[in-house]
Order: sequence, then structure tokens, then C-alpha cells
Amino acid sequence: MKKIIFFALASFVMYACSNSGSNNPSGFEIKGKLSNSKGESIYLEKLSQTGVAAVDSATINEEGEFVMNHYSPSIGFYRLRINESNFAMLVLDSAQKVSVTADARDLGNSFKSEGSPETTLFSEYNTLAQGQKTRTDSLENIFRTAMVTLKLDSLRADSLSKELQKPYENMVSQYSEIVAKKIMGNTNSFASIMAIQQLRPEQYLEVYKALDKGLTEKYPNNKDIQSFHAMVQQTEMMVAKTEAIKVGAEAPELILPTKDNKDLALSSFRGKIVLIDFWASWCAPCRKELPNVKRVYEKYKNKGFEILGVSLDKDRDAWLEAIDKEGLKWPQVSDLKFWQSEACQTYAVQSIPYTVLVDKEGKIIATDLRGADLDKKLAEIFK
Repeated sequence: MKKIIFFALASFVMYACSNSGSNNPSGFEIKGKLSNSKGESIYLEKLSQTGVAAVDSATINEEGEFVMNHYSPSIGFYRLRINESNFAMLVLDSAQKVSVTADARDLGNSFKSEGSPETTLFSEYNTLAQGQKTRTDSLENIFRTAMVTLKLDSLRADSLSKELQKPYENMVSQYSEIVAKKIMGNTNSFASIMAIQQLRPEQYLEVYKALDKGLTEKYPNNKDIQSFHAMVQQTEMMVAKTEAIKVGAEAPELILPTKDNKDLALSSFRGKIVLIDFWASWCAPCRKELPNVKRVYEKYKNKGFEILGVSLDKDRDAWLEAIDKEGLKWPQVSDLKFWQSEACQTYAVQSIPYTVLVDKEGKIIATDLRGADLDKKLAEIFK
């Protein structure tokens, strides 16, 4: 599956400072008061796309107090860390005077701060996320408990899963609306970058664009904001392509080489119901789905049904070997460009297996049909 990951945390670049005196002309300072401290060292680290770098440090004294004032932060995500599993997140900017309190044994769950409005907002987003996790976990626990106590077979388990799907989707929808509304009230806040990544871009594109506009105007030279801007632009183009392949739209033309290096056009199948099946030899879920695809092909191939297999392979030999091993008898095409495939770009494919069902006139009937859903749809068409 393709995913856009905004912050990838890599290796640590360590930088140590003594905690005596101050040589920070911006006036930035963090003062802390921690309970249950044992005189540990505590580090301030900046998070970025390239990694995590410790930018200041201090030793917690016998009273549980520490001061950091050697670093002038630019706006960004930071964390106070005692060890790898014990840290708290902050969003800091220059010239702030921040005070923090926490339990030194559990910074993340006990952390409170003053003097950093962005950190306060980040904490509010985090509280919302924790509440959502609690609610969705409760549904998952219901399913697991039923599986064990009722000893459900696969058919009954699938039925229960479908019953729980609607309340789960309602929870996600309600939570997304709350987060979106909060972001729209904070469109120039750096902390909103993390929160917005929980929202589906195709559904909340206007929220992404509003946040992008607010942050770009406020921090035009910030590299993280520039990366976010580029991501929003890419997302906007992807959503536009997705709109073009909605049900009822005309399926965009595809002309790709077959395994015999002859161009084959989607439009050449006009007059038939066509399933465009995006897959790849390296995709385990695709290979798992192929027996079902083969079954419906055999069932409907003499009734005006055809499949066009579009592979996202990049290794020709692996592609041909998979076709032979799986016994695929329908037309297969690929430009061997992996995720950069022309077909992948045209149909806004973000994960595989993925299917597009096209009618006799070349209009899209349905997308992403698999398993029983594919069989059901074809049964309706060829009844």
C-alpha cells in the first residue's frame, strides 16, 4: 500500500549541553518540576523528517527541578525524554518561556505545560485521539470476546464483523468531524499538522487546503511546512484523479503492452463487461485473491465478461512466472514501472489488489470489488 508519511523518525544525533548559566539570546527557556525523580538526565529533542536530534539537556536536581535555556527553537515538534520509552511531546517556537510538571516515571501521561499555546493545542488533539482509541478498542474487545466465548466459526465471525462495521464507521465519522472542526479553528497552528493526518484526504481535502494556506502564510520558509504544502498539492491531484473514476464516469483509456510486447487498449473490449484487475506478482493479498478471480472468470467468460489484468510489476520474469504459475488465462498488460505505472497514475491506485468494473459502453459500474462482493455484482449483471 502507498502511504504518505510526513514525519519519519530515524537515528538520533546527540548533542549535549551543560545546564549551568544561559547563553541564549532569544530568551527561550524550559523550566521543569518533576515528581519521583532520581537525578536523571533529561533531553530536549527536535523531531524532523530526517531524524531526531537532541538539542539541549539538563540534570534534574534533588528537588526534581531542571532548566534548559541554551537552545533557540524554530517552530516544530519536540520531545522531552528521560529514556526511549519515557517522553512527552511539545510544539515549541523561539522566545517562549515554558514551564512543565510531570511524574518522572511517566512523562507522557502526566505531562502538563504552560507558556506554549501550540503544546496545549497538541495535548488537546492527543486527548481526542486517546478517547477515540478507547471507543474503537471497546468494539474490538467485543468481537474478540465473542470469538472466544461463543466459539464462532469463520462464517459467523464474518457476520459479526459486518454487524460491528457500521458502529465502527460511525465512530470514525463522528471523530473525524470533531477533529476537522478543531483544525478549521486552528489553521495557522503547527500542531494541527499531526492531527490532520488522521483525516482521509479525499473526504477532507478542503480542510487540508485551509491548513496548508494558513501555515504557508505564517511560516513561508519553514522546511516542514514546505513539505506539508507539497504533500497537499500531491493529494489534491490524486483526489482530482479519483473524482474522474467515480461510478458512472467513463473509464479512462488504457493502452499498455501485453506479455508479447503488443499494445492492448481497454477500449478494444467495448461490448463486454470488463474487470480491470490491478495486481502484482510481489503482492501477497493479490495472489490470495486470484483463485476467486479465476472462479468468476470461468463462470462468466462465455456470457460477455472479460478481465484485463494490469500488473504493477517491475521485474518482467517475475510477472510472467506468476501468470504461468497462477494459470491466468485472461489478457495481461504491464509497463513494468511499479507504482509509477501509467495505469496506476490514471486510475489513482493507492493499494492493490484493486479492481474497476466497466460496462459494455465503457462506463464505470463499481470499484474495489473482491471476494463475495465481486461475485454478487456479476450475478446481478448476468442474471
